[in-house]
Amino acid sequence: MVPKTGKLGRELRGALKEVVFFISLALRALKFWRKDPPVLNVVDLARFADSRAKFATQTTLFGYIKTRAGTRYTTLFADEKYALSINMAKWEIYLAALSDISIYVSAVVGGRSGGNIDEISALAIHIFNATLDGEEIPKERAQGFDDVRGPFSTRVRTTPWNEYAVGENAFNKSLSALVEWAPIADELKMLDEEIVKNSMRFKWKKVRDDFDQLLNAESVMADWRSDGPSHQKIVAPDAVAAEK
Repeated sequence: MVPKTGKLGRELRGALKEVVFFISLALRALKFWRKDPPVLNVVDLARFADSRAKFATQTTLFGYIKTRAGTRYTTLFADEKYALSINMAKWEIYLAALSDISIYVSAVVGGRSGGNIDEISALAIHIFNATLDGEEIPKERAQGFDDVRGPFSTRVRTTPWNEYAVGENAFNKSLSALVEWAPIADELKMLDEEIVKNSMRFKWKKVRDDFDQLLNAESVMADWRSDGPSHQKIVAPDAVAAEK
C-alpha cells in the first residue's frame, strides 16, 4: 500500500506521477502520429524527432520491464526505489534516442535537399537543443540537460552524414542506452541484450518508414535557410493543447 502521509509517501506519489506523465506523453504522441502530419519545416521536423524518441523509449523500456516482471509488473510501481529507477532510466534513454533521431532526420533532409555539411550539422544541433529547451527539468536530472549538449555537438562533428542517412546506422546510442539503463539485473540483461536491442531496432524501422512518407526535404531545408520564425524552442503538441 502506498503511504498517504510523510516524506516517503510524497516521494513515491511523485515518482508514480512522473511515470504516468511520461506514458501519457507517449500515448499522445501515438495519437498525433495517426494524423500523419507532413514534415514541412524545422518545427515539424523537431516535433517528429521528439515524439518518436519518446514513443520508442516508452514502448521499449516498459515493454522490457513488463516482459521480465510478468505478473509482478504492476506491483513494481509500488516500490519507491524501483519507480525512481524507472524515471531515471526513461530520461537517459530518451536523451540517447533524441540524439540518434536528431542525427538521422538531419542527415536525410540534407541528403535529399542537397544541403552541405555545415547546414546539416547546424540543423541537427538546433533540433536537439531546441527540443530540450522545451522540456521542463525533471527532478531525476537536477543538473538539467547541459551535460548532454556538448557531447552531442562533438558527435555531430564526427558524423558521416551520407552513411547515417541510410538504414539504422544513426541509431546506436539509444540501443546501448536501453540495455545500460533498464532497471533489470545485470545478469539478465547479458542474456537479453540482443533481443532488447532488436525491439528498439523494430521501433526505429517504423519511424524511418513513416519519415520517408511524411518528409518534404526541400521545404524543410528552405525553411532552415530562411532563418525564419520557425527556429524556436520545440513545444510538444500536447503541451500546446494544454496552453490553449
